[in-house]
Amino acid sequence: MPNVQQILNDEIRRLARKEVNAVVKVMKAQMVEMRKTIAEQNRRLKTLEKLADVAAPAAAPANRPEVPSAAESKAIRVTPERITKWRAKLGLNKSQYAKLLGVNTMSVIHWESGQTAPRGAQKARIAALRDMGKRELVKLMAEKGVAVKRRRTAADDAAPAGNAQ
Repeated sequence: MPNVQQILNDEIRRLARKEVNAVVKVMKAQMVEMRKTIAEQNRRLKTLEKLADVAAPAAAPANRPEVPSAAESKAIRVTPERITKWRAKLGLNKSQYAKLLGVNTMSVIHWESGQTAPRGAQKARIAALRDMGKRELVKLMAEKGVAVKRRRTAADDAAPAGNAQ
């Protein structure tokens, strides 16, 4: 006598496979169509970029935002140690440095700990900040609203405190 439970399980598996194969077949066909569409759009995009470059080779480079190319961003060597060194050299804490770069404070913390690495545009901003002079830095800090607390010096400690006698 055949095992009824085994026969039912086999039949259920067979029907399930049949349903899954039908759905997967449709999805595969859709994937093929999507890939063709994407390839066609990429071809059109390249053609349009070539036409734009030919039509206006030097047309308003000032209008384009300064976004470094992939080659330029790779040329900037940024390591956690260097970020920490540059930030310390500027005399900024992590939140001030983050404000100047236009990123979150946690981003700077993660960069310095080596958990993540800055992306291309961020690398370019870090390099620009690194190469700034003190006057430019003060001007940028004023624009961004970054306040730097004055450090206490030995002269401050030696000066009398207020009018107390």
